[in-house]
Amino acid sequence: RTVKFESSVAQTIAANGSLNLTASAGNTITLAMADLARSEAQSLTVAARAILIAALSCLVICPPVYALANGPFLVPTVKGAGWAELILLVGSITLGISSLRHSIQPMIPATAPETLTETVESGPLPRLIERLDPDLRGKLQSISVRDHYVDVSTSLGVGSLLMRFSDAISEVWPVEGAQVHRSHWVAWDAVEAVEREGGKLFLRLPSGARIPVSRNHRDKLEARGLV
Repeated sequence: RTVKFESSVAQTIAANGSLNLTASAGNTITLAMADLARSEAQSLTVAARAILIAALSCLVICPPVYALANGPFLVPTVKGAGWAELILLVGSITLGISSLRHSIQPMIPATAPETLTETVESGPLPRLIERLDPDLRGKLQSISVRDHYVDVSTSLGVGSLLMRFSDAISEVWPVEGAQVHRSHWVAWDAVEAVEREGGKLFLRLPSGARIPVSRNHRDKLEARGLV
C-alpha cells in the first residue's frame, strides 16, 4: 500500500507540473495570438475582438490540456475533463481578462496631442527662448521693445522679459535674423511676406504681426532678395 501511495503521489505531482507547464505555455501563446488578433481586427468592436481572442485561446489551449487530462499517464482522479468543460473554462477566463483590460484602458493617461506641443527643430535652443515659460518655447520669430521690456514672439505665443534690447539680440543664436528697426528684430525664416504701404515696408509674420522696416535697415532685406 505504501508503494502504491507513493507512486500515486509522484504521478499526481508530475500531472500537476505538466498542467502548470501547459498553462504557462498556453498563456504565452494566447497573449501573442491576442496581439495578432488586435492588430488584424482593429475595425471590429470591443465585444467582437474579445470573442475572437477567446476563440483563438480555446483553439490553442484546449487540445493540449485535454490530452493531458485524459492521457493514460495521469492518475484516475484527474481524468475525465471533457471538451465542454475546457472550452467553458478557457473561454470565460479569456473573456474576463479582455473585459478587465478594456475597463482599465481609459485610466491610462493619453499622450498629449501634437497640436498642444511643438518640437523646436533639432539643435540647441536660443538662450533667449530658455528664459521664457515652457509653454512659450517655440520657434523664435521676432523681438520688440516695449518700455523696459522686450516682447519675444514665438510660434507658441508672446512672452515679456525685463532686459535690454541689445542683450536679447545677443541671445538669439543659432537662429538667423537681423534688426530691421530700432525697436524690432526678426528671424528670417519667420518672414512670410514683405508688404508696402506708401513709402514704408513691413514684414508680415505667421502670427499676422507686421514689423516695420526702417530705411537704414532696408539693405539687409535687399541682401536676402526680399525686396
